[in-house]
Amino acid sequence: MVQCLIINNGSVYGYKNMTQIARFPEDEAFVIDMDALNKYHFNFNLYNEISKYIEFTLMAYPYKENDLIDLMISGASRVVINNSLSDEMLKKFFDITDELVMRCASPMDIRKFNEFGGNMYLTCRVYDRPGLYFYYGPFYEQSERIVWLSNYPDSLKYDC
Repeated sequence: MVQCLIINNGSVYGYKNMTQIARFPEDEAFVIDMDALNKYHFNFNLYNEISKYIEFTLMAYPYKENDLIDLMISGASRVVINNSLSDEMLKKFFDITDELVMRCASPMDIRKFNEFGGNMYLTCRVYDRPGLYFYYGPFYEQSERIVWLSNYPDSLKYDC
């Protein structure tokens, strides 16, 4: 199980300062940047600070190559991308890194992403395709292929 950290309005919800992040009980987190999702405003300095203490997967939905590069440089180990990216942009993203996680809602999303070499997915369903699933749906089973996300926001649960 991996805990979600929520960034909203330039700060990490529930944490007053980085000293508290330093005492985060796990060595990995799933960071959701609501500023990036809602306003396409990335909190690069905050990612950099968080990365000093924990490894994290960042849900920020970049749409441009430079933004993906900046997210990786700022400390994200993996970046979640939206399933609405064009095939051309997916190819460009995979030229930059293979540490991509696609938000997916259907087997077609998984198949498309898998054709480009992707094998990590954010979903509320478990699909019968190889890969690693960051899972925010109802908890059915434990598996080495499933990373259960603790306290994932209800407002972001799609297609469950």
